[in-house]
Amino acid sequence: MPLDDGILGQGVYTPREAARLIGVNAQQILRWTRGSGLSEPLWHAHYQFLDDDVTEISFLDLIETRVVAAMRRAHISLQSIRFAMSFAQEKLGVERPLASQSFKTDGSEILMAAIENDGEFVSLSKKRPGQKVFREIISQSVNDLEYDGDLAARWRPSNFTEVIIDPARHFGDPILDQFGISTQILFREFQELRDPNYLSKIYEIPKKVVLQGIAFERKLDEAHG
Repeated sequence: MPLDDGILGQGVYTPREAARLIGVNAQQILRWTRGSGLSEPLWHAHYQFLDDDVTEISFLDLIETRVVAAMRRAHISLQSIRFAMSFAQEKLGVERPLASQSFKTDGSEILMAAIENDGEFVSLSKKRPGQKVFREIISQSVNDLEYDGDLAARWRPSNFTEVIIDPARHFGDPILDQFGISTQILFREFQELRDPNYLSKIYEIPKKVVLQGIAFERKLDEAHG
């Protein structure tokens, strides 16, 4: 994939990397962004417009897959999610509704409309308290995002104040915000050395920050394992 304006600042994630960040499997990422068999994708991933053979996704794709994953965990069907995206595009007038700030404010209403148009709505409504659940789904999947204009620009994972996922930095790899160090590299070195004090010294990073980066990576492994 060439390093051009279609990539720089957009973030680059393989299906496996994206799956680890949001707690699903790589096949789900591919199914949602590239389709499967006769099923069309929910949307075409950013880099398919540059090269149809690539499977990597962008930061905005990552955020959208994160919202989809939250909906699927709440047993919302792909049919409803597809309808919600189409409804939001018409209602909000944005191309990427699941990654937009407008969806953060109007998302529960949009999801409700989608579910009501799904044949599974009756069984779902008996199990869940409707609008409140949808607000919780939106809240859990977008409240730790920062926006530039209407679109998600950065992700600061909840409970990890030192960690940031920013497509403008390190191609979107999770890093320690103030120090620019990849949390994955830090974690790999910790697994080898088992000495956070040494890592703190060689990187000139406070030990508590080193430990948070390690904890973040551990949580990803636990969620994806």
